[in-house]
Amino acid sequence: MKFNTSKKIWAHIDCDSFFAECEILKNPKIKNDFVIVGDEIVLACNYKTKSFGIKTWTPIWQVRDILKWKWVYLKWDYDFYSLISSKLMIYLEEKTLEVLPFSIDEAFCDITGLTDLFWIDLETYIKNLQSDILQKIWVPVSIWVSTTKIKAKIFSKLNKPFGVFIDLSCSSELYKTLSLKIVPFIWKSMQEKLKYKCTNVYDFISLGYWYLKNNIWKNATDLWLELSWVNAFFIKKSHFSKSISRGRSFNKNITNNPNFLLKQLILNFNYLYEELILKNYETKRVSIFFRNKDKQTLVFNYTLPIYTTDRKVLLEVVKNMFKIYFDSRILYRSTWIVFSLLKDISFHQTNIFEKNILRTNKKEIYTIINEINLKYDNHKIVFGMDLIGKNFSSKLWIRK
Repeated sequence: MKFNTSKKIWAHIDCDSFFAECEILKNPKIKNDFVIVGDEIVLACNYKTKSFGIKTWTPIWQVRDILKWKWVYLKWDYDFYSLISSKLMIYLEEKTLEVLPFSIDEAFCDITGLTDLFWIDLETYIKNLQSDILQKIWVPVSIWVSTTKIKAKIFSKLNKPFGVFIDLSCSSELYKTLSLKIVPFIWKSMQEKLKYKCTNVYDFISLGYWYLKNNIWKNATDLWLELSWVNAFFIKKSHFSKSISRGRSFNKNITNNPNFLLKQLILNFNYLYEELILKNYETKRVSIFFRNKDKQTLVFNYTLPIYTTDRKVLLEVVKNMFKIYFDSRILYRSTWIVFSLLKDISFHQTNIFEKNILRTNKKEIYTIINEINLKYDNHKIVFGMDLIGKNFSSKLWIRK
């Protein structure tokens, strides 16, 4: 049987101690502490904690015996983790050719040919991507690169945390050092069947395609193909986002000026609302991120009683949240807006009680605006509005 060798380059991007890092993102003061996220058992911990042999699923009573109360114990905040995850996936969508999320904190990204596009070598490209994610998403990631998704995934124990590993060859010596347990989807039942045949990745490949097909099952042959340079592992890509977001940093202009901050927030809103309309979404929750001078992230949420795409309603929510949560004693370095609890209304039937009856015309307007912006300049045309007063103006204005 003849198989087509993969000509793609896949990057497996995995956040380092994601839940713990998200908690550190909320409160940077605990960065040097033993940080544990959990509920009776450890769900996540930072690498300083891991150095004491503590890992996922360790009982809290055991942690107490080891660390003697010198640790920070936090209940998990899945909503916040999901927002950071969405922000990361949106960033990867913009920077790579294709993104296939694998879990809340990891994804496979197609980066084939991007190094040629930017005239840099692969290692430099990966390190630049890694640094940019840390700067813009605020969480550290490790990246492993190979010619298939599973090949990239099996290196995930190497060079952590904040590591980079690239393997575009078929190194038998390297494969001999990798336990079979690190290959995804080789469950205990399969390990039991193979325990007398192989213990590492190299042994698994040596078994051959037909042996696995006749003695195990299809999942094993797909894994064998992936480890043998053939793209065979498919991840269904969801075309519906759980959230969308837009933000901006102004590190050189750290400020507590309310007019400046509100203007930045509304510019974020402009771009995000355009995306909401073009993607045929409506939203029920608005979240605002503020990052202060000390890099502490503050998040505020407002859940609407119904799903909506009403621009005036959403804008008023943003303005009111800013009015309530803005603190003039704090210096801010960035703002971010997230729309979540989204609903796809591509086939939504309008009823007489809705305010969004003119949605079709609204989408046509935003489609035209988007086409002009893409052709001439990013966000050359935006909606104007009164930043100080309560009145909202729907006039278009051109940025010079």
